[in-house]
Amino acid sequence: MDKPARQSLNRQILSLALPALGSLMAEPLLTMADSILVGHVGTLELAGLAIGSTILTLIVGICIFLAYTTTAVTGRAVGAGKQGEGLRLGIQGMWLGAVLGAVLAVILIIFSPQIVGLFSPQPPVATFARLYLIASAPGLVAMLSVLAATGVLRALLDTRTPLVVTTLGALLNVPLSAFLIFGCSWGVAGAGAGTAISQFFMATWMWAVIVKKLRVEGVSARPHPQLVLRSGLHGVPLVCRSLFLQASIVVTTWQAASFGADTLAGYQILKSLWVLGAFGLDALAISAQALLANALGEGDKHRIRALIGRLNRWALASGALIGLFLALSSPFLPQLFTSDPQVLSLTTTGLIVVGLVQPLAALTYIYDGYLIGADDSKYLATAMAIVFVIYLPAILLVRLLPARSLALAGIWAAYGIVFMGGRTASLWLRIRGDAWLKHS
Repeated sequence: MDKPARQSLNRQILSLALPALGSLMAEPLLTMADSILVGHVGTLELAGLAIGSTILTLIVGICIFLAYTTTAVTGRAVGAGKQGEGLRLGIQGMWLGAVLGAVLAVILIIFSPQIVGLFSPQPPVATFARLYLIASAPGLVAMLSVLAATGVLRALLDTRTPLVVTTLGALLNVPLSAFLIFGCSWGVAGAGAGTAISQFFMATWMWAVIVKKLRVEGVSARPHPQLVLRSGLHGVPLVCRSLFLQASIVVTTWQAASFGADTLAGYQILKSLWVLGAFGLDALAISAQALLANALGEGDKHRIRALIGRLNRWALASGALIGLFLALSSPFLPQLFTSDPQVLSLTTTGLIVVGLVQPLAALTYIYDGYLIGADDSKYLATAMAIVFVIYLPAILLVRLLPARSLALAGIWAAYGIVFMGGRTASLWLRIRGDAWLKHS
């Protein structure tokens, strides 16, 4: 590739990745803001938030197929010059997200004691976890439709609109949650309610944007049950993939909970920082999804391979920078969340481990982006299942560490090296060949 072509490709990647970075980071910033605010209420409250937010993250993570499938399906239609058709399919994904969110919210509210009980927390921690979960569950209606809408806009190579919407939503969440937590004395429930309100703000805006685009194309925004069902069935392999991905997080959280409230609170801090870094790195994967989906619609194999080579280098460089920042700031960042000396001691070492595995994580996310953009969902599901089976005994072996003070670092070492490393290897085995391109 000549120099002007490389520069053009770099600009195209950045034009998508930078706005996507902002919009992706908004959601973990919502959780991190809750963690910071609740952390200054108390350690038990923060431990409860760790369980409650893990359950919600599990739900949203399972339903991430709403963004992935709308990006792939709409992007391919747009690449083939059928924008109206792509939007018609995309809006059905948004309806599917809203319906799923309503059903899941009801389930979480009714069965919150049983769901929280699966983590075997201490009684006060369980109470705070249920309060957060019940207050934040209604926001799933909004959040899942936002996921699908974001996928539609990415397919249109528009990552700026999600950036504006999610950034303003995240900014709204901070004073709103602070007011509900401290001003109304709602405590951890105020954090959940503030986040849910912010999510409805974002959903209303995104629906308005997509409906306007539909009108321009002369496409109806009404739900079509057959297309909604088709959208759901199309995402089944990605749901299976997400189930194994989220199961790994649940098992990891359960292992942290087994070491007590201090370790669980420290785990929540590190998880917030990990997710923040992960979503930052995933911005490049969003570029990969959108650009590959369009290239596949055009049938341009040469462009696909050029994108892969360029994006791999971007991913490694970004992972190294984020990892260096986390490792160097390990004595200071945890102090944003808590003043508990025991929790601070645990998180400092753990954050160094988190920083060291960021380059490996970056490759995992970018490889994921290639296969999601190609809609190679069956392979993604199979690979994730195999990696989870390998990871399960590794995380359980953390209990054999000689000192409890090493538990948190051991948990993140197992997650980063075994789970993320296994994902990287399995995805690389697929991408190095051409079968996934022919699949598309």
